[in-house]
Amino acid sequence: MPTVSDGMKSGGTTLSLFEYHCYRCGHQNSIQTDIPRAPGYIHKDLTCESCGDETHVLLSACPNESCDSFVYWINDLEIPKLVKTFAKYFVHNMQTVINRAAVQGIEIGVDTTDNFPLNASCSCGSRFAIEISIPDLD
Repeated sequence: MPTVSDGMKSGGTTLSLFEYHCYRCGHQNSIQTDIPRAPGYIHKDLTCESCGDETHVLLSACPNESCDSFVYWINDLEIPKLVKTFAKYFVHNMQTVINRAAVQGIEIGVDTTDNFPLNASCSCGSRFAIEISIPDLD
Protein backbone atom coordinates (compact mmCIF):
# COMPACT_ATOMS: atom_id res chain seq x y z
CA MET A 1 0.00 0.00 0.00
CA PRO A 2 1.48 3.42 -0.90
CA THR A 3 2.60 5.67 1.90
CA VAL A 4 3.11 9.41 2.07
CA SER A 5 5.92 11.31 3.76
CA ASP A 6 5.51 14.81 5.16
CA GLY A 7 5.27 17.18 2.22
CA MET A 8 6.85 20.60 1.88
CA LYS A 9 4.41 23.22 0.70
CA SER A 10 5.38 25.21 -2.36
CA GLY A 11 2.63 27.55 -3.52
CA GLY A 12 -0.24 25.51 -4.95
CA THR A 13 1.75 22.26 -4.85
CA THR A 14 3.13 19.94 -2.21
CA LEU A 15 6.56 18.33 -2.64
CA SER A 16 5.92 14.75 -1.53
CA LEU A 17 7.57 11.36 -1.48
CA PHE A 18 5.33 8.71 -3.06
CA GLU A 19 6.33 5.18 -2.05
CA TYR A 20 4.68 2.18 -3.63
CA HIS A 21 5.18 -1.54 -4.15
CA CYS A 22 5.22 -2.91 -7.67
CA TYR A 23 2.06 -4.87 -8.41
CA ARG A 24 4.03 -7.40 -10.46
CA CYS A 25 7.19 -8.17 -8.39
CA GLY A 26 6.52 -6.46 -5.04
CA HIS A 27 9.67 -4.28 -5.14
CA GLN A 28 9.39 -1.03 -3.13
CA ASN A 29 9.83 2.05 -5.33
CA SER A 30 9.63 5.76 -4.59
CA ILE A 31 9.45 9.07 -6.42
CA GLN A 32 9.62 12.61 -5.12
CA THR A 33 7.42 15.01 -7.04
CA ASP A 34 5.46 18.25 -6.82
CA ILE A 35 1.77 17.44 -6.49
CA PRO A 36 -0.81 20.18 -7.10
CA ARG A 37 -3.55 20.75 -4.56
CA ALA A 38 -7.05 19.64 -5.55
CA PRO A 39 -8.87 20.30 -7.79
CA GLY A 40 -5.56 20.15 -9.69
CA TYR A 41 -3.77 16.87 -10.41
CA ILE A 42 -0.78 15.40 -12.22
CA HIS A 43 -0.46 12.24 -14.26
CA LYS A 44 2.70 10.23 -13.53
CA ASP A 45 4.12 7.24 -15.34
CA LEU A 46 5.81 4.91 -12.84
CA THR A 47 8.40 2.29 -13.75
CA CYS A 48 9.51 -0.39 -11.28
CA GLU A 49 13.25 -0.16 -10.65
CA SER A 50 13.42 -3.96 -10.35
CA CYS A 51 11.29 -5.52 -13.12
CA GLY A 52 10.49 -2.52 -15.37
CA ASP A 53 6.71 -2.91 -15.04
CA GLU A 54 4.91 0.33 -15.81
CA THR A 55 1.79 1.79 -14.29
CA HIS A 56 0.15 5.19 -14.37
CA VAL A 57 -1.31 7.22 -11.51
CA LEU A 58 -3.19 10.47 -11.01
CA LEU A 59 -1.95 12.34 -7.93
CA SER A 60 -3.60 15.25 -6.14
CA ALA A 61 -2.70 16.90 -2.83
CA CYS A 62 -5.34 17.59 -0.21
CA PRO A 63 -6.76 21.13 -0.62
CA ASN A 64 -6.58 21.68 3.16
CA GLU A 65 -3.55 24.00 3.54
CA SER A 66 -2.69 22.49 6.95
CA CYS A 67 -2.53 18.96 5.50
CA ASP A 68 0.44 17.53 3.59
CA SER A 69 -1.26 14.32 2.41
CA PHE A 70 -2.23 13.41 -1.11
CA VAL A 71 -4.47 10.89 -2.81
CA TYR A 72 -3.90 8.82 -5.91
CA TRP A 73 -5.81 6.80 -8.46
CA ILE A 74 -4.33 3.93 -10.47
CA ASN A 75 -4.71 5.25 -13.98
CA ASP A 76 -3.84 2.35 -16.28
CA LEU A 77 -6.99 3.15 -18.30
CA GLU A 78 -5.73 6.75 -18.69
CA ILE A 79 -8.79 8.37 -17.12
CA PRO A 80 -8.36 11.83 -18.73
CA LYS A 81 -8.08 10.27 -22.20
CA LEU A 82 -11.07 8.03 -21.46
CA VAL A 83 -13.17 11.06 -20.40
CA LYS A 84 -12.20 13.02 -23.52
CA THR A 85 -12.93 10.04 -25.80
CA PHE A 86 -16.31 9.54 -24.17
CA ALA A 87 -17.02 13.28 -24.54
CA LYS A 88 -16.29 13.10 -28.28
CA TYR A 89 -18.56 10.07 -28.62
CA PHE A 90 -21.33 11.82 -26.65
CA VAL A 91 -21.09 15.04 -28.67
CA HIS A 92 -21.11 13.14 -31.98
CA ASN A 93 -24.18 11.12 -30.98
CA MET A 94 -26.02 14.15 -29.58
CA GLN A 95 -25.29 16.11 -32.75
CA THR A 96 -26.84 13.28 -34.78
CA VAL A 97 -29.98 13.43 -32.60
CA ILE A 98 -30.10 17.25 -32.88
CA ASN A 99 -29.74 17.08 -36.68
CA ARG A 100 -32.53 14.49 -36.99
CA ALA A 101 -34.78 16.55 -34.74
CA ALA A 102 -34.07 19.69 -36.80
CA VAL A 103 -35.29 17.91 -39.95
CA GLN A 104 -38.61 17.45 -38.12
CA GLY A 105 -38.65 21.10 -36.99
CA ILE A 106 -37.76 20.32 -33.37
CA GLU A 107 -35.02 22.28 -31.58
CA ILE A 108 -32.98 20.49 -28.92
CA GLY A 109 -30.40 22.08 -26.63
CA VAL A 110 -27.94 20.08 -24.55
CA ASP A 111 -25.92 21.56 -21.70
CA THR A 112 -22.63 19.83 -21.01
CA THR A 113 -20.25 20.24 -18.12
CA ASP A 114 -16.72 21.62 -18.49
CA ASN A 115 -15.18 19.19 -15.99
CA PHE A 116 -15.48 15.57 -14.93
CA PRO A 117 -15.03 15.20 -11.14
CA LEU A 118 -13.23 12.32 -9.41
CA ASN A 119 -14.26 12.40 -5.74
CA ALA A 120 -11.81 11.75 -2.92
CA SER A 121 -11.47 11.78 0.85
CA CYS A 122 -8.32 12.58 2.82
CA SER A 123 -7.24 11.10 6.15
CA CYS A 124 -7.58 14.62 7.65
CA GLY A 125 -11.34 14.48 6.93
CA SER A 126 -11.39 16.75 3.88
CA ARG A 127 -13.66 15.66 1.03
CA PHE A 128 -12.86 17.02 -2.42
CA ALA A 129 -12.76 16.24 -6.12
CA ILE A 130 -10.18 16.62 -8.84
CA GLU A 131 -11.53 18.02 -12.08
CA ILE A 132 -10.60 16.57 -15.45
CA SER A 133 -11.26 19.13 -18.18
CA ILE A 134 -13.66 18.12 -20.92
CA PRO A 135 -12.86 19.84 -24.21
CA ASP A 136 -15.50 21.99 -25.91
CA LEU A 137 -16.37 19.80 -28.88
CA ASP A 138 -19.38 21.72 -30.29
